[in-house]
Amino acid sequence: MSVWVTLLRREWWEHKAGFFWTPVSIAGVIGLLAFYGLALAGSRNVAFSYSQQTQSGTDSVQRTIEWNDSVLRLLDFAAWSGPELASYLGRLLQTLAQPFFYAHFLVALFVLLGSLHDDRRDRSVLFWKSMPVSDLQTVGSKLLLVVALAPLVSIAAILATQILVLVLVSSFAAWQGVAGVSRLWSPVTLGTGALELLVGYAVQGLWWLPVYGWLLLVSATVTRMPFVWAVLAPLAATLLEGLFLRSDHLSTWISSHLQFAALPRAPALASTAAPTGIGLPEQLALLTTPDLWFGVAIAAVLFAGAWHFRRRNNDL
Repeated sequence: MSVWVTLLRREWWEHKAGFFWTPVSIAGVIGLLAFYGLALAGSRNVAFSYSQQTQSGTDSVQRTIEWNDSVLRLLDFAAWSGPELASYLGRLLQTLAQPFFYAHFLVALFVLLGSLHDDRRDRSVLFWKSMPVSDLQTVGSKLLLVVALAPLVSIAAILATQILVLVLVSSFAAWQGVAGVSRLWSPVTLGTGALELLVGYAVQGLWWLPVYGWLLLVSATVTRMPFVWAVLAPLAATLLEGLFLRSDHLSTWISSHLQFAALPRAPALASTAAPTGIGLPEQLALLTTPDLWFGVAIAAVLFAGAWHFRRRNNDL
């Protein structure tokens, strides 16, 4: 167990900039934008003109509205029904989480692509092979960092951002004397949201395992430009399938495993063609699909390949 802890610490400190400072920076930017938007709404008027059709023709009529008043009407919590307030707040909180989802995936992509490749390029692989650490543990720790450890930091940053925005909104509403400010917190189930994030990241980690396994295999085998190989090899395979088999099964399967299939998402407001929402029922249902476990099996093969080439390749 101490070996795994040491390896995870090493991976964490090596990639702390991506997995820690990236979500912290996103949280800071969102907090600043929310503060600036509310401050602007409380201090500015916005003038705009529009065309009004009359019997004598089209007249341009100038109207001036108070941005502050429009925001206050939006924050009139007393006028909202309970289901409406819960729906819109849930949508707000899940929207705030979206940038963290994309950031985690992009950081994980580049971390895994460079993990085994960089060790061979700077020949630090020889140092780690001299330590009482197996190649299986080395490759496994890099995968565990992305699947298990880094998501916890993203979840903490998401929850902190959601609470910060709610505090800013409720403080602004109270400062402006908006009625029903206390209702802002009553339907907000941060506990349920945290549970959805924990389950979502865990299931999403399984859903992305074939992608992670492929990135590790590429990182352990190629001698240069791992990103190009990681993209062009699957692309070439899908083109060959379409050319010779006249099918698109592989491209469909790959694209589906690049999607955010388990991370929380609010349903669309009005469009029936838009993706449906993702909550605990959808996340748990995804665990029962054959596609997920077939992907886990494929990932096991790719991981074994990365482990094999890690033992053989010591430098570039």
